[in-house]
Amino acid sequence: MGKQAVDDLIDQYQRAFRMLYSEIERFDDEQWRAGISSFQVPVKQAMHIVDCLDYYFSGKTGDQYTWGHRFGGGWWELKDDQLPDKAALLAYAREIEERAIGELTCLDDEDLSNPFEIDGSGKTMLGHYVYALRHTMHHHGQLTVLAVHHGNEGGSWE
Repeated sequence: MGKQAVDDLIDQYQRAFRMLYSEIERFDDEQWRAGISSFQVPVKQAMHIVDCLDYYFSGKTGDQYTWGHRFGGGWWELKDDQLPDKAALLAYAREIEERAIGELTCLDDEDLSNPFEIDGSGKTMLGHYVYALRHTMHHHGQLTVLAVHHGNEGGSWE
């Protein structure tokens, strides 16, 4: 059983995580908590990205997963002074990256065609993993726009 496709998928996830780390680092402490709407705030976008990746690699349904568990509530529940700083969010993201890469490493290419039945993110395991990556990149783009909004360079690419 081959692992060429799995290895490609791992490489793409590793690149996506490096892009996320780079984008998060662009914000200073003040910018981190300032945005253009209730959700378009760097810390809230980053929390959403990492919480969703945690969910996508949890093996749980949306009803079973405790959204916002890492910081005592979701981005939509916490007051501004309860939102995590960059270091805390980066630490969380690195833990999720380790778990995601660990899960993918255990697979071979044939496993990617297995049915995925936890939620509607994909019909197969591959579909699910691509969906999770696509969702991450969507919100990475929002972080990029927020970086530019704050006068920073935006658009890290790996």
